[in-house]
Parts: sequence; C-alpha cells; structure tokens
Amino acid sequence: MSNHFSTKFKHLRKAKDLTQDQIADIFHVSPQSVSRWETGANYPDIEMLPHIALFFKITVDELLGTELIAGEEKAKQYVADIRNLLNVGKTGKAVETARMAVKEYPVNYSLQFHLMQALSASNSEKYQNEIIAVAEKIMNYCTDQEICLGAKFELIMRYAEWGMKGDAKKIACTLPGEAYFTQDLTMLYVLEGEELQEDLKLRIIRFTIMLREFIKKYANDCGLDWLQKIECLKAAQQIECLTVPISGFNGGNVDHIVSAFQNINIAELYCEAGDTENALAYVENAVRDSMHHIDIMDKTNEDGSNYYPWSTPRNLPWILWEDHLMKPQFDILRNNQRFIKCFEWLKANSREL
Repeated sequence: MSNHFSTKFKHLRKAKDLTQDQIADIFHVSPQSVSRWETGANYPDIEMLPHIALFFKITVDELLGTELIAGEEKAKQYVADIRNLLNVGKTGKAVETARMAVKEYPVNYSLQFHLMQALSASNSEKYQNEIIAVAEKIMNYCTDQEICLGAKFELIMRYAEWGMKGDAKKIACTLPGEAYFTQDLTMLYVLEGEELQEDLKLRIIRFTIMLREFIKKYANDCGLDWLQKIECLKAAQQIECLTVPISGFNGGNVDHIVSAFQNINIAELYCEAGDTENALAYVENAVRDSMHHIDIMDKTNEDGSNYYPWSTPRNLPWILWEDHLMKPQFDILRNNQRFIKCFEWLKANSREL
C-alpha cells in the first residue's frame, strides 16, 4: 500500500471529527492500530478496506485504487438468517449469527440493529451492557434515520424493562414528538392521485398501530376496573377492523398473533367479572386465530420478512394453552364443554416451531 492511504484516511477521520479511539471502537481494533495506519507504519487487513470505504462513503479506489469489494448480498443474507432464527425462538443462535455478521461487517448498521434485537429477545438483563453499547454506536455513527430511530426505540423499551425509566425518558425526548406542522398533515395538500392514496395508506397503518398501543397501555396501567379495561381493549380491536378496508393493509400472520393475545386477555377479564358467556366467546376467538397460526405462521418467508420474534420455540397454541388457559382465572370455565374443546385443541396442536 502507498502513503496515499495514510494521508487519505487521516483526512477522512478528521473531516468526520472523530478521534483515533472512536475509529478504533467502530472497527473493533486498538487505537494503536489506527495510529499506525495514519503514520504509514502499518495498514488494515485487506478484508477491512471495503468497510472503511463504506463508512466514509467513498470507494476503495479512492483509498487505494483497488476495486470495491461488494458484500451487500451476504449482509442481506445475514439479516434474513437472524430474522428466521428469531422467528422460531432460537435466540441463542440468532445472537451468535448476529455477532459474527457484525464482526464481518462492522459498519453495517442494519446488522447492528438486528444484533440488538437478538440480544433483547435472548436475555436482555444478561446482555444489558452489550445492548446499550450497540445502541450507542448506532445512534452516534449511523446516518440512516430509520435504523437510528429503531435503535432508539429498542433501547427505550429495554431501559423501561430494566426499571431505568430516567434513561428511557432522556432518549424518548430526543424522538420527534410533534404531530402537527409535519409531513403527516402537509402531505395531504401536496400529493394527489395514486401517490396520495399510497401515502395515506402508510400513515393510516402507522397511526393505527400507535393508537392501538396507546389504548392498550391506558387499559393495563391506569387503574381502570375490569369493565373499563374490556371496553378499551375492544375499542382497540374495532379501530384495527375499521382501518383495514381504508388502508388496504392486512398484516396477515402477525395480525392473527396480536389478535389471539388480545382475545385471550379480554377473556381473562370477563372471567374475573364472572361473565362466563363472553369469556367463552373470546377464548374461542383466540383459538380461531391460533388455527390460522398453525396453517400459515409456522412458514417463514424466504427473505425472513413478516417474522414475529419469540422468546421461546413454543408455537402460539402452546403459549395460549400453557401460559394463559392454565391460569386460575379460567377455573370458572374449567368444566364447560366449550372451554374443554378449546383447551384440548390448543394442547393437541402445541409444538416447537
């Protein structure tokens, strides 16, 4: 390698206002190695050059006059592999794969984000320091807004889970929070025709998801009585039903999983209220959603899309049977034939993904 690399690399680092220590952290090398790169005493391994070029948004040719080594397809395959592993609850293998991918592609922040998800799904308490470190690296260096926002959201959820509400709030306050005077409203007056229709569909989907989560949180954490909770959760379901024909959105597999858990939670509340008829109806609704899972959700798309990360390899019928219908709240239904039929069907169809 020539001195061209040393001079160019040092210039690029300073242009980004990064220290040698920060560069060392990004590329998983020692600060001494970075210093030697800049003095010309030593150079990076050839495998690292494409990642250095990608980070500085230039070509390898601009660094050395060599051809850029394309690794996009392999990185995409890593993403698909990680998502598929999460889809079937193999969180340990997902963590192992994600770590290997990040080591191979140290400035691919999509892989960094998937590592965060794998660590969180596996054991967020155990990997707390690693999750925070990966999140901070994404937030500090990633220029892709979607990935950066995703990392912030993931870290907020983990901080909240760990009881670190103050840290969660600090990051939450950095997120966009104003609903007015933004694209969400102004695009209504800018777009037209098919472009307007597609834009509205996406915004309806996004706001439906947000409103559903707000209502669920209000129902579960704001001291409501059982009847108020039921009405809130049913309202959330109705909003989703109303928006499907408007947006044309059907989440398919994941929708049935979400619906199953919503129905079983409503059934539990009806049991607590002593309303056995409504409780049975919602248990049956949950089982119908679970039937869809048996037929379709066990199949993962080839590209890993539409995945739903589980913390367990158990399928949906198994979770509903063991984690929900075994609760003492359902003892009021235990001898009812309709309940027994649902219980036995879920148990018979329980299996590992």
